[in-house]
Amino acid sequence: MATLSELDRVADIPVLFEAVLPGPPMRVGDLMALSEGSLINTGRQAGETVEIFAAGALIGFAELAGADGRWAVRIVRFHSGNG
Repeated sequence: MATLSELDRVADIPVLFEAVLPGPPMRVGDLMALSEGSLINTGRQAGETVEIFAAGALIGFAELAGADGRWAVRIVRFHSGNG
């Protein structure tokens, strides 16, 4: 297991953070018809759980939440990596 000082060395490395929102199946023509401002119904509601990833690895789960007039994710559980 890494020590705190070893973890401090990597604390400033940037990684891509992603929250995955499942979307509906779409045809290529439907995708081509999208424009800036288009809305795609994910079928998800506020409070539903979504997976969150960092650098492509599953790190946990979050709930969809509203924050200051925008959508956000609230981390509810970190993934243990065991199963």
